[in-house]
Amino acid sequence: MRLGLHLAGLLSLVVLASGCAIFGGSPPERSGGDATLTQAAREAGKDSTEKRKRLDVGDQGPIVRKGSETSVTVTEDEYESSSPPAVGSPSTPEHLTLGLVGGGGTLGGHVFEGFGLGGVDIGGFVTPRWRVDLGLLVLTPNFTAASVAGQGLEDEFELGADFSGRFYLTPSHTFLGVYSLAGLRVGTLFWSYRRPVDVITDGGPKTIEDDHLNTYSLYSGLGVSLVQARHFHSGLNLTGGVRLYDPKTFEGFRNDLFPTTGYTQLAFDVTYKF
Repeated sequence: MRLGLHLAGLLSLVVLASGCAIFGGSPPERSGGDATLTQAAREAGKDSTEKRKRLDVGDQGPIVRKGSETSVTVTEDEYESSSPPAVGSPSTPEHLTLGLVGGGGTLGGHVFEGFGLGGVDIGGFVTPRWRVDLGLLVLTPNFTAASVAGQGLEDEFELGADFSGRFYLTPSHTFLGVYSLAGLRVGTLFWSYRRPVDVITDGGPKTIEDDHLNTYSLYSGLGVSLVQARHFHSGLNLTGGVRLYDPKTFEGFRNDLFPTTGYTQLAFDVTYKF
């Protein structure tokens, strides 16, 4: 099977991951409430002797979309002329890769102490020096104990899908190598409230015990191939980028706790090349 077909499958998976508003789903549209995530974290951080109040995150409203439908007729000749050309040629290299990745990093600001990560990586070489990868990751961020997030939220973890491309600056037959890489990551940060938070939403009272927030990251960096063999690769890469968050959590709290921030990451990967 040609590499193009495999890469098409990978791209479809990426589109599916991003189209589903990441792993946690998109927040429902609401109106009328303006409670913030900071207020929720502070309520969750109160002990049993402190007075607690019910927060208003609004009512869920209907989603109305207007548009027109357009029909397109394609003749047989047009269909045949628009058929995609054959992918690949006898001189095109075709290699798939499967590997494991692990590492950690730091996030800017005073909310996080840092994070660890691990996961699997699926990719392929489109040329002898160009490689694309799809990583499915589990991240373990740690809230700073002195922050509002650390006092009101717990059991935090993140699921992410990482799509990247790398260009090898050295030939594949060299034992050591250097490459540049860039990519994007979409994910969802999950947590539990230390104590349930009482809210008014969807037309009545509700108690919320956990919540989540979608994240988006762009990054670039450099890597070093420690070992390059015919079917095996291991290396390190150092990347830096920017991380953004959705304006609202899934339960409707306005996000004023997690601002846009920079981050750095050091990752180690072991890859088998088919």
